Amino acid sequence: MSNTGSSNPLQHPIQAVASAMGVAGADPRPTQRTTLFQGANDGPAVTAAKITGVTEGGKKKDDAPYHTNNEGIPWPDIAHSKNVGGLPLVSDTFLLQKQQTFNRSKTLERMVHPAGSGAFGYFECTKDMSHLTKAGLYTEVGKKTPIFIRFSTVTFGKEFPDSGRNPRGFAIKHYTEEGNYDIVGLNWPIFFCRDPIQGPDVIRSQQRNPANFLLDYNSLFDFLANVPESNHAGMMFFSNHGTPKGWRYEHGYGCHTFKWVNKNGEFVYIKYHFIADHGQKQFTWPEAIRMSGEDPDYAKRDLWQAIERGEKITWTAKVQIMKPEEADPVKLGFDPFDVTKVWPRGKFPMQDFGRLVLNKNPENYHRDVEQAAFSPGSMVPGIEDSPDMLLQFRTFFYRDAQYHRLGVNLHQVPVNCPFMSQSYSSINFDGPLRADANTGGNPHYVPNSFDNRYRPDTAEAPYQVADAVVSRQGHHYSEGTMKEYEQARELYTRVMSPKERADLHTNTAGVLKLVDYEVIQVNYLSQCHCIDNGYAKAIYDLLPERRFDFQQVVDASKTAMSRGKEKRFMPFAEHHRLVGGKPTLPTYGA
Repeated sequence: MSNTGSSNPLQHPIQAVASAMGVAGADPRPTQRTTLFQGANDGPAVTAAKITGVTEGGKKKDDAPYHTNNEGIPWPDIAHSKNVGGLPLVSDTFLLQKQQTFNRSKTLERMVHPAGSGAFGYFECTKDMSHLTKAGLYTEVGKKTPIFIRFSTVTFGKEFPDSGRNPRGFAIKHYTEEGNYDIVGLNWPIFFCRDPIQGPDVIRSQQRNPANFLLDYNSLFDFLANVPESNHAGMMFFSNHGTPKGWRYEHGYGCHTFKWVNKNGEFVYIKYHFIADHGQKQFTWPEAIRMSGEDPDYAKRDLWQAIERGEKITWTAKVQIMKPEEADPVKLGFDPFDVTKVWPRGKFPMQDFGRLVLNKNPENYHRDVEQAAFSPGSMVPGIEDSPDMLLQFRTFFYRDAQYHRLGVNLHQVPVNCPFMSQSYSSINFDGPLRADANTGGNPHYVPNSFDNRYRPDTAEAPYQVADAVVSRQGHHYSEGTMKEYEQARELYTRVMSPKERADLHTNTAGVLKLVDYEVIQVNYLSQCHCIDNGYAKAIYDLLPERRFDFQQVVDASKTAMSRGKEKRFMPFAEHHRLVGGKPTLPTYGA
């Protein structure tokens, strides 16, 4: 019998095609079949047969020798983005693919901050800041700028009780004369990571287990155990700040470091603080559990009803200011562009410059709240980015996530429309559901011979970066050292009251006891031990079942500061730090 052609009905399809083409008929993929290969070997019918139990198999664990990107290219490092002088590069295909995949890994519902509510109001300038910034909303005392604020829980699903333990989103959209300005922050001033390549991991570690869809305490503590810098925010998470009493009784923070630039091109670095005029109030953990059952929508209902009663919900806007020549981590003792760190208020005092007022509820939740889209990259002239590595990438991926969720024409949704702008003539055309004049009769390419109306005066003020070397080299001052824990230790020992520390211990132990693996408990407590021995021991003593001796925690703490870090990428040279000074090269008009 001839072995050419496709006469054998049981012949593998690839072999049949190969035979018909007159080439060797061997299946070219035997080595691929020795690894999981992310399911790429099986078609949907084969996969369906396995997951439904019609056929055996389908539960093989990943046994690949190393991690890769979607194209099978080896993944170089889990904790360091490709950067130049500490700023991430768009040429880091691993970083972009990881974030873009994460942005698209759910449909419709927001990947992050899905459960929330919001309201309209205004920002009122109470101090002329024109000597520091040319942003119009901050340069005229008494000027009121329309705003929309959206509050949210960060990682819980849309229908989850809004009193659960979670970070809270605090996002402000300002409708200014020079476009929409977004501040996208939290109810505490720090975040869990500083390198954007770990951003998706922060969220996934606090989400449900993909195997069984249960809340995953193993992943939560394992991330904290393996990312030393995350434990400053982790302390806030397990304190009563993780369970605020609704949206009204929490402060808001911009978290990142930004630049304010005046009309002369001079700049300073700043941090935003929005202090609730009605005070901070928090549930204890038992109170939050009870409220989650009694009224899962407590925070949403409380805000809505207060505004319906005619109450004005207000925050005082404050700013910390740092001159560029002060932004030296060696002199400061901390990295001013590290979003896991704060600026000491004694050295950089907070100054009042305005207030936020909420006075109008949305007319329709889907139109006005669900479709509201924010991006830290939405900055008006006078407000710019800094060498903050996470901010640099957030300016891209927040907008990318919203484009995936709502489409590129999300600006046509009323809540996102820059309706106060003195000019609106976008050079971005077409796309689904485009309902305006689109090109407006302008050429759909630039530059052209007919219409070139641009504003070079709004170009960003240049600033200096650390070096001119493209690599995955870490540039964060405290990485791999005990300096990582200094601010968290200050928060624990000086800022927190004895009652707040006691609640922190109880809250943490109440969740840590649910972790299945001893190694995670030991490694997490070793991070706490680096912050303060009493912190770790108090949690350990509250565990109902102690499966290990506390000495194991002490031993593990000796290497905790570099856990999760590849030594070759950790800072080792003097210039391996973030800088943001004034450039030495000629600037505008030179």
